[in-house]
Amino acid sequence: MSISTNFPTIKPSLLLDFANVGALDPRITFTRASTGTYYDGVTTAKAEENLLLQSQDFTTSWTTASQNATITANTTAAPDGTTTADTLTDNATSGVHRVAQTVTTSNNNQLVLSCFLKYSTMQWVALSSATNTGQWAGAKFDVQNGVLGSTSQQGSGWTADSSSITSMGNGWYRCVLVFTPGNSGALGVYVSGATDGTTFTTSQRGSEVYSGTGKEVFLWGAQLEQRSAVTAYTATTDQPITNYIPVLQTAAANVARFDHNPTTGEALGLLIEEQRTNLFTYSADFSNAAWTKSNASITANTIVAPDGALDGDKIVENTATGQHRVYKTVSGTTNTNAYTLTVFAKAAERVRIYVGMAESPTFSRQGNAVFDLSAGTVANTTTGLNGATGGVATITNVGNGWYRCAYTLTLGGTDTSIFADINIVSTGTTISYTGDGYSGIFIWGAQLEAGAFPTSAIATTSAQVTRSADAASMTGTNFSSWFNNGQGTLYAEASIPAFSSSSVLQTTQFAVFTGGGSNMMRVRGYSSGTGAYNWDATGTVNAVSQFDTAERVYSTLNSVVKNALAYKVDDIGNSVNGQTVSTDGSAQIPVCNAASIGSSAIGADFSIQHIRKVAYYPQRLSDTNLVALTS
Repeated sequence: MSISTNFPTIKPSLLLDFANVGALDPRITFTRASTGTYYDGVTTAKAEENLLLQSQDFTTSWTTASQNATITANTTAAPDGTTTADTLTDNATSGVHRVAQTVTTSNNNQLVLSCFLKYSTMQWVALSSATNTGQWAGAKFDVQNGVLGSTSQQGSGWTADSSSITSMGNGWYRCVLVFTPGNSGALGVYVSGATDGTTFTTSQRGSEVYSGTGKEVFLWGAQLEQRSAVTAYTATTDQPITNYIPVLQTAAANVARFDHNPTTGEALGLLIEEQRTNLFTYSADFSNAAWTKSNASITANTIVAPDGALDGDKIVENTATGQHRVYKTVSGTTNTNAYTLTVFAKAAERVRIYVGMAESPTFSRQGNAVFDLSAGTVANTTTGLNGATGGVATITNVGNGWYRCAYTLTLGGTDTSIFADINIVSTGTTISYTGDGYSGIFIWGAQLEAGAFPTSAIATTSAQVTRSADAASMTGTNFSSWFNNGQGTLYAEASIPAFSSSSVLQTTQFAVFTGGGSNMMRVRGYSSGTGAYNWDATGTVNAVSQFDTAERVYSTLNSVVKNALAYKVDDIGNSVNGQTVSTDGSAQIPVCNAASIGSSAIGADFSIQHIRKVAYYPQRLSDTNLVALTS
């Protein structure tokens, strides 16, 4: 007999397929008193982009033919520490002295041209772009003193919108020209020698005509991107690069969140979470004084973050010996409870990041985890030191090289503050080392919350922010129209996206009840506290337990669990993921007048989970049916 013949012949009187429908049934009352974040599986934003080829090798895809300059490859250490920077040298000819590349654009939107430059014997350098001799925009830079020169443009619609010069250390400057071309098509890009900060030769596409004297400038990392502000440098070889990132969405208050896997787009169902508060201020602005920097600096707003905006920061180590980190102390905590520290991170020159918590001010009880942002793995976890317990770490891929790194710990002490830090790791698990002055990690969206597992991102600025709990319920005729109190079957499909360090965490998927839940039947999971969840079904009448079926253990995060409870007086059956039915032949059935999705009663017993589907059959299905339904 095939498994399909074992399915019930009766149709469900209630079927809510959240994962496939992505909408609430009108009979459901849904509330959440605040905004909340989620992924919609569709929306992306342009992240890294570089339309130039061979961005570090000016001897390939670039030309100096008829440009009165020579390029010598790999002559000095670049900003990333590799010997990949080239030298541009002007000759004695009276003319322009430059290196050029042609790029084809499909529109005339704003562009950003940037290049890393370092003084050798040439003080002034120009960046420019043009379609012909009469249509161009350019800017000049003093790379000896780190000073801006003039900007200029010519031609209808062409504007040199802004320019900037930023020290990158070791004599290197990143020079930036933001401009708007007047037309699309073939676009010349130029890095040119110059003699002053004001002269542009209009007939030479914004470069300066002069007689060279063999002066030199080091250059590396050219980038052209179609946007309004420069972003972190992305190297290219023989192909241009345009990357996209899934965008973290924000749902308005009282709007349900139908969450998706950010990297695959898979629909996960209705997201239900308990209330949480992000105890960090300035969660995405590590340059703010609320974050203390130790042997490190912050380059603010340098990369497109998971929210799709150019607000991701970079923590960069200095040359001191010690820990290279940002940290802060949060007061007013109850350290006998579990806390979860999370941060979004992306590899740069360094590929590992350390997050840790310690009791403050004693610093005795503590714990930490190290995450590998190249492999997308937890590289090391402590289970708590000097009496701290828990130490659960998870890493979640959110797209385009970004990962959300989470660490949960119970400090267990009597102090009332938590010290939390985010460190660059050199190799292995080493956080105390001599820095090189340029390496770092991209970071965004830090969160510290009281709880035994991480929840969705909560953004903050100058104050802590609370995300309210999600509540989905059905009452009155919206409930009674499909419910049979004498017998029936509850069914739920759900997944849990975060392990809990608590052994008492309840994760009810579907419940029917009266009042506060003293009369209730439900299908649920609950944490073992060791990285696994147990699944079963329970029932109470007047707060007295009537049944509590055998536990089934599953330990994979985000795995779909199917749980069905069939009930009738003295006839209880429960199957989880097709396993043998657990029965109870002595049980009373509570009188119920409401249903709750994702909690045991309205406003009670929250956690975090994705509810993919719930269904109700108005009769006690057979044990064979239960196994088939949950297989």
